[in-house]
Amino acid sequence: MQRRSFLASIASASAALALPDLALAQDDDMAALYAQAKQEGKVVMYTSVPTFLLERWKTLFKAKYPGVEVDYFRSGTGKVLARVETESRAGSLGGDVIWLADPTAFTSLVEQKLLLAYRPPEWQHITLAKNPEGYFIAGRVLVGCLLVNPKVGGAAVKSFADLIKPAMKGKICIASPLISGSTNVIDGTLWKAPRFGWGYFEALKKNDVLVLNDVPDVARAVASGERAAGISLTLYKYQPEFANSPMQVVLPSEGAIPMASPLGIFAKAPHPAAAKLFYRFLLSPAAQTVLAEAGIYPARTDVPAPQGLPDYAQLNKLLPDYAWIEAHQRENQAKWREVFGG
Repeated sequence: MQRRSFLASIASASAALALPDLALAQDDDMAALYAQAKQEGKVVMYTSVPTFLLERWKTLFKAKYPGVEVDYFRSGTGKVLARVETESRAGSLGGDVIWLADPTAFTSLVEQKLLLAYRPPEWQHITLAKNPEGYFIAGRVLVGCLLVNPKVGGAAVKSFADLIKPAMKGKICIASPLISGSTNVIDGTLWKAPRFGWGYFEALKKNDVLVLNDVPDVARAVASGERAAGISLTLYKYQPEFANSPMQVVLPSEGAIPMASPLGIFAKAPHPAAAKLFYRFLLSPAAQTVLAEAGIYPARTDVPAPQGLPDYAQLNKLLPDYAWIEAHQRENQAKWREVFGG
């Protein structure tokens, strides 16, 4: 298959809307699909989605489709992809559905023919980003932002640029793009932006930035007061774990960084009917509402934005260049190791 970047998929997403109605009506008989899924007994998702969301969906799905268990392997995007690669080489892929934060990761999955082309009726409600051939679709929109704790010196932080000011020395934290897929997109966007570039990250290093593994770790450091501010995602303020913390979401003055988070089905899913059933559930209004309640922009156009955040159309955005991020992945990872270590 000809190589197609995620950016190209977004640019040609409108082509999917012109597909024949028959193509968009695969498995329209949900009763028959559910019956097949019950025979399979379970579905397994490989994902970087936070555990509290997975557990909420698991409860809703089991209530709606009893007899079909939901299992998952949850880790950072890098570790999920490493597992997929290891299992694929061994010919024993254990997952059915994959949902990651970093859109660029799906190019390789498509090239390796690891994903199933599938366009269920739910596709008509999602127009932001989807692969025209049906290999994946944006299931949510993550938003890179600043998390600040005003009780320990974070009140003055309003922009990415504020993090490198002398007053913030030893008070900031970030995640590693080698582990976190969303951070790879956030950092890639800043690396490419002329006003930031690698000079910005070298300045972060000089400002004694604390580098943590993943974006939840950034949220914990800020919420606890270990650090006054950090780069993370809007969703973490909405987690029950942080409900009573002083941590606040700040949409940077330069623009928040949105990223379409892709969802797909493995071509050789061990539980193919259950995979389709769960995939469609995740794109349903009920599952998408769970996202909005958790501070994540839903992919469906008929589900409102998270409470307290602007509608997606009104969000001041610093848009990622996925093609550039993908093309410069290796050199940027090498540079990261040079500046921050492994």
